[in-house]
Amino acid sequence: MDSFDVRPYLVSIHDMEFFEDDAEQAADNLNAMLYALVREAESSDYWNSEKIEQLVVEISEMWVRELGLIETEVDELEDYITHLVHRIEQDGQNEQLDEG
Repeated sequence: MDSFDVRPYLVSIHDMEFFEDDAEQAADNLNAMLYALVREAESSDYWNSEKIEQLVVEISEMWVRELGLIETEVDELEDYITHLVHRIEQDGQNEQLDEG
């Protein structure tokens, strides 16, 4: 698989105005999550660009106003993403087995 370009999906301080004084931290944390997502997904054969893009969009929409972005350490957010990616892979593989 070609490398997925996450840059168009990264957020800036201006995208995170909801967080007011913490907008920079919120943007940095969400971007770290997106980079972690792509890094994890690209290490597996399960993921293709379409699946990665769908998850990037879902994560972005889900977290853009989530206070957990500034209340949680970056490594914990990255762990959350790692577990999410692996759970989706496992669920997808289980569905393939059920269909087969």
